[in-house]
Amino acid sequence: MAESSVRGQHFEHLVEYALAVCRECQHGVLPSHIKSHVQRAHPAKRKQAKAIAEEVGNWAGLMQYAGELEVPSQVIEPIHQLPVYEDGLMC
Repeated sequence: MAESSVRGQHFEHLVEYALAVCRECQHGVLPSHIKSHVQRAHPAKRKQAKAIAEEVGNWAGLMQYAGELEVPSQVIEPIHQLPVYEDGLMC
C-alpha cells in the first residue's frame, strides 16, 4: 500500500503538530498505537493494519510519546482535522 493511499484513506500527517490524525475518527494517534487503532476502530485485517502502522510510523517528525505534545500557551485557530468540543469535556 503506497503512503499516499494510506494518507488518503486512513491518516493525515499534521506536520505543524507532528501528529498523525485518523481521518474517520478525527483524533490523533501515536505511531505505537496505530496498528491497534486500525484493527479496533476500523474493519482492517491484521496484515493491513500492520502495513498502515509501518507506513505512518515512517512519516518524518511524528511525535512518539504523548508527553511530547506542546499545549499552546495562547488561543489558536481550530485544527480543521480535529473536532472542537465546546463544552470542554472531551479535550
